[in-house]
Amino acid sequence: MTIYKTQEYSGYGKQNYYWYEYRQEGNTVYKYKCHRFKFFDGDENTWETEESLDDTLDVNDKSFPSWLKSHLR
Repeated sequence: MTIYKTQEYSGYGKQNYYWYEYRQEGNTVYKYKCHRFKFFDGDENTWETEESLDDTLDVNDKSFPSWLKSHLR
């Protein structure tokens, strides 16, 4: 379940956008880097999305960010 999503920011190209999503599963929060870009498939432009796991955070860890604790469920 997504508990927090950052604002989208522009990438290096005109049609590249990135944002981070924090997803909670039990006592673990996963930080995903998401990417949206426009792709020409030879016929028309379509939007594609990708995501990759960037970090894993334990809710009980002392270094867990305090700003993120308010978003936990």
